[in-house]
Amino acid sequence: MIGPALNSLLLWLLVMPAAFALGGGQPDSEQRHPEVLTLRGERLAGCSAVKIGSHTLLTAAHCVVDAGAGELWPAFQPGGSIKLNNAYRQENGADALTVVVAQTLLPESYRQGLAKFADYRRQRLAELSEGEAALPAATLERGLRMRHHFAARYPDVALLRLRTATPSIPARAVDFTPLEAGAEVELVGFGCAGLGGSSAGSNEDSDPGFPAVRRAAWSRVIRVDAVNFYTEAGQRAAQAPSLCPGDSGGPVIHAGRVVGVHSVVYGLNARHGARSNMAVNLAPLADWAAWP
Repeated sequence: MIGPALNSLLLWLLVMPAAFALGGGQPDSEQRHPEVLTLRGERLAGCSAVKIGSHTLLTAAHCVVDAGAGELWPAFQPGGSIKLNNAYRQENGADALTVVVAQTLLPESYRQGLAKFADYRRQRLAELSEGEAALPAATLERGLRMRHHFAARYPDVALLRLRTATPSIPARAVDFTPLEAGAEVELVGFGCAGLGGSSAGSNEDSDPGFPAVRRAAWSRVIRVDAVNFYTEAGQRAAQAPSLCPGDSGGPVIHAGRVVGVHSVVYGLNARHGARSNMAVNLAPLADWAAWP
């Protein structure tokens, strides 16, 4: 049974606008970040990811899960097939590398939150689809999607273990040293050049978004909490980068190491970007046994 507090939280999630996962970044034409790649699979038009071990990728959990069913998309289950590409500019998907997934791992707290959300969603779908006031199925499906405030509570991160070797893609180390407000960090991902631009998205309704271009930009940490940290974006600081579709799952880098994973943004504005970008804080996950 879902308690009143969680019920209230989930109701709040359901009425929030859809999340977007770097507007303002510069193309990585010098190939400074070949470890950052596009990740595509069945029901996934595209997210970003970063290679952190010989057979391990780090990305956002919302890129690999079917929130409605409370489980991984088939492509990310053991034996599933996904496509990787670390070219800085991708005109189409023809040159992508197809790899086989050995295992996809999510933090336990995220798994628990996902299961609760899926149960609640099933209950609400059943309740709202009955009687004279029943809403159309498509309307219900859209209204009962996971919204971005879910990631404020549960660490939106996933590790992909691959059966297929990817020697042509280098790896970048992860650092679990706690960040402090004011730290300068680099945001990297395959999002759009500007708000409203087409690029890779992070859900089943997104356009595949070619060409996809890896971009990088610097920002400053605003604050840090037990799940996430937040960086300055367009509304808060002039010229600061705002995440946009396709950046989800890309890395935040500090002192040459990965310290966070792009999750979502707050206060997205089509003219001035977002107020802040939210990234999963890896420091509290230092004891997660899944790390390579």
